[in-house]
This record gives sequence, C-alpha cells and structure tokens, in this order.
Amino acid sequence: MEGVGKTAQAVNIRNKLIENSETRDHVFWCTVSKDRDYSIGKLQSDIAECLNLDLSNENDEKKRAAKLSQAFARRGKCVLFLDDVWDKIDLHRVRIPNGCKLIITARSFNICRKMGCKGFKVEPLCEEEAWNLFWAKLCNGEDTTLSPEVIEIAKFVADECDGFPLAIITMAASMRGVDDIRG
Repeated sequence: MEGVGKTAQAVNIRNKLIENSETRDHVFWCTVSKDRDYSIGKLQSDIAECLNLDLSNENDEKKRAAKLSQAFARRGKCVLFLDDVWDKIDLHRVRIPNGCKLIITARSFNICRKMGCKGFKVEPLCEEEAWNLFWAKLCNGEDTTLSPEVIEIAKFVADECDGFPLAIITMAASMRGVDDIRG
C-alpha cells in the first residue's frame, strides 16, 4: 500500500505531470525543511536550484526574487510543488509569479489557509488501512511470522499512530526485525 500520505499524493500528481511530454519540463519540486535557519533567501535558492538557476552570487532578496520570476516567465506555465511546509511563506517576497500553479503540502491545514491557498485535507487512515500499511512496512515485503505477543504490541503501536502514514511507516520500520518482546 503506497501513496497514502500528503507527500506521496503530491509525488503521484508530479509523476503524472512528468509523464506528459507537454508538461514534463514545467514541473518543479522543492522540499521545504523545518530548519530554524530556513528563510526567504534559502527558499529562493532551493527553488532556483530546481530551475537550474544560480543565485549564489546574489544576496539582495528583491534581485533574487526578480531573477526567479524571470526564470519562471521564460518557462511559461509551470507547476511548483513546495513539500513539507511548516510555516506561512510570503510568496510575494519569494516571487512566484501568478501564472505558476503552486501545490503545497503542509502538516497543518492552517498554514495553507494563512497563505490563501485552496486546500483539501488528507484524512488519517482508517484502522484497517493503518494496520495494513503498518504490517506491510513491518514485514518489508517478506513473508513474516511473528508471535502473537509481538503482533499485539504492533497493533497497539499502529493504533497509537492515529492513522498518520508517516508515523505508521516510521514506527513499523523501527520495529522491523524485532521478534522478542523482551529485547
């Protein structure tokens, strides 16, 4: 079971766009980290890198923004994915032009709302989907037999992840190979 979280869904959309020869060269992906030092300048640099644009010699935010805007304009209609946004981004300062479609994934629906985005919320997985994903990641595609005690703990852990795919995948991976509840 793949493609259930926000990023996975965005990747699926991106891949569909890249498959199309008309849109392939107009699709860009930028992961926005939760780094304390993340700034407009860092975001501009990361987006510029996606566009094969060198902004390393330009320190002025407005000049960087103008160069980014020009780079997007040369490409015509574009789609820019900003993945894993943790805080509101002032898109005007970054200088993403109006003709560029923007797709944002964020852990908080509020972030999208603050940025004036139309949004939809990815709902947590239901209990059965969560367990199936947990089991798939726990077993890593192998035929696995676990003791009833380990399965009981795994089900408890899966339930504690509240249906959030990233938590499920992370916890299942951390339990992979554990077959003794004492060790």
